[in-house]
Amino acid sequence: MPAASSTPFVLMRGGTSKGVFFHEGDVPAERAALTSFLLDAFGSPDKRQIDGLGGADKLTSKAAIIGKPVRPDSDVTYLFGQVGIEAAEVDFNLNCGNLTAAVGVFAVEEGLISPSEGHTSVRVHNLNTDRIIRVDVPVRDGSPVEEGSLAIGGVPGTGAPIRLDFSQASGAITGRLLPLGEAVTRLSVPNHGVVEVSVVDCANLVVYVAAEAVGMAGDETPAQIDQNSELTARLNAIRAEVAYRVGLGDYWSSRSVPSTPMCVVVQRPLTYQPYTGGEAVSADAIDLTCRQFSTGATSKAMAATVTACTGVACRVPGSITQRYLNPQALPRQKISIGHPSGIIDVESALDQRDGGMMVGTAAIWRTARRIADGRIYAKKGG
Repeated sequence: MPAASSTPFVLMRGGTSKGVFFHEGDVPAERAALTSFLLDAFGSPDKRQIDGLGGADKLTSKAAIIGKPVRPDSDVTYLFGQVGIEAAEVDFNLNCGNLTAAVGVFAVEEGLISPSEGHTSVRVHNLNTDRIIRVDVPVRDGSPVEEGSLAIGGVPGTGAPIRLDFSQASGAITGRLLPLGEAVTRLSVPNHGVVEVSVVDCANLVVYVAAEAVGMAGDETPAQIDQNSELTARLNAIRAEVAYRVGLGDYWSSRSVPSTPMCVVVQRPLTYQPYTGGEAVSADAIDLTCRQFSTGATSKAMAATVTACTGVACRVPGSITQRYLNPQALPRQKISIGHPSGIIDVESALDQRDGGMMVGTAAIWRTARRIADGRIYAKKGG
């Protein structure tokens, strides 16, 4: 096949996500052309993505385009694309925090930043949200360290801990930490009545709702949620109402499976069997039980950005997340969240400044590694 029809790529895992990474100079800059290229590369639309690099799951149908800095307070740019599986769409309206860990590793490995021995801090400018995320990558002899003792729910084995700091990502989608101006809003949802929600925007825009309010126990598996058409219709109706209220109506109506806002159903700590098998998640080991729904399906693992946002939401006085949080967690900086694949920890803090709330801490730890690299050949012949 002619070289002109092939494009270099790197396949990387970041946290519980897997994505195809490209250098910005190797892919189209214009958004419509980029969308067409990514759909081709991933083999979409097709539920198996059999003719491309897609993994047939929303956690593995992701793209990252990495480029040179355009802001003096950053080291690299990162454009994230959530590639549709059955829908011929690529959503650029959100950030993937899990892959952000891999962006730090990629930047070091590809020579986009000069590494420092011990830890290299990579200031990642996410173009989707125009926010800076600091990624601290462990480095030895000039290369990222892969081996370590950090285990994360949803990923086999252990790896070296990578710290992600989302404290500068407040108001990532709407420009406000509390887009509706209050900790709790009584939302009138067409055909579904009145539902209390907390809407928080830090790293990603998230709608929080109590399990009982939507007819859930809170420990359902992703399949149990997705197979309940009445429940998913209710969750999508809540998301849609919030989208229109915060000014995302045009985006929402233009997508068959919109990603934003995310919806997180919260419950008090419960004991349940994780999606990935193994030992049960004990209620004594977590501070909050969560199930995340967006992009047409329930996430099998908690998104990193949603985890950071949830940690912050737990600090908002009177919020729904704080109502269901283990009270003993309030004085601690670390909160342990139970999700379908296990447990994820987040450090969070809110500061009172000038009569408002400012995010002081929003940090999580992930592992990441390069899986493969090579060239992808376009079905359309370049």
